[in-house]
Amino acid sequence: MRALTTLLLILLAGCQVQAEPPATLYDFTLYDADDERQPLERAARRLASADVIMVGELHGHAGVHHFQAELLAALLAQPRPLALAMEQFSRDKQAEVNAYLAGERGEDAFIKRADAWPHYRSDYRPLIELAKAAGIEVIAANAPRHIVRCVGSRGPDYLARLPAGERRWVADRLTLNDDAYKARFMASRFHGQPPTENQFAAQTSWDDTMAESITNYLERQPGHTVMLTVGRFHIADALGTAQRLALRNPGLKIVLIYPVLPGESTPPAPLWRLEVQALPDARLPDEPLPAVVISEPDC
Repeated sequence: MRALTTLLLILLAGCQVQAEPPATLYDFTLYDADDERQPLERAARRLASADVIMVGELHGHAGVHHFQAELLAALLAQPRPLALAMEQFSRDKQAEVNAYLAGERGEDAFIKRADAWPHYRSDYRPLIELAKAAGIEVIAANAPRHIVRCVGSRGPDYLARLPAGERRWVADRLTLNDDAYKARFMASRFHGQPPTENQFAAQTSWDDTMAESITNYLERQPGHTVMLTVGRFHIADALGTAQRLALRNPGLKIVLIYPVLPGESTPPAPLWRLEVQALPDARLPDEPLPAVVISEPDC
């Protein structure tokens, strides 16, 4: 009788439906340009043949930042040498980044002196600590924000007035022609208003500087792969930073990874697609927009 009861319990347990655990904001799913789902280890083996991997991000999205760290760790296991480039640090702070990686700064001093982005500890600490532990270089790829703001206020001619030591913190040349990237930027809204020509010059100063930073690094370190963390607007439709890098070095193999939220349209090839979970509404429809105070930069 006891054996029969045990058998019935086993059979009943086998019939129970195992509920799928709910998705979390840390979850992600990666698809290649052919819309084939890619487990992380397989993706890393394929991506390791690229010269540059641009990982677009939704700033502050836990799933995207989780993916960035997991991908960097998987790429570090590949034989090809690797460097990490980051939109989140500017060229004038390269020495501070290097000092922290060399163990010459504590984290508090590093965050302050390198002018780290807000939420550094939750969003970007895992990347920096992986790079530090692996002994790879981190490229502070971006243009300084105070200079970019002055370009947006005074125009691109402002760069000619900079001392030589500061002028090198921004790309030698800006891509200011009427290209597809400019059209997309000018169709957007800047604090609710159409952007100006100067604001586009400020925007492309980021893109051109990041592209030039990667170009310069690969000239010094041929054979390396560079993984760039950058806002997704900068690589959408293979424009922005991606386009400006390809113009500087058409021979590079560049892979773009673009995050999408549920319900968003799928980006066209050759972008890879990173599916992440929806974020909570920042503002309900009946809530007023917060007041935005834009201070004039000290130029």
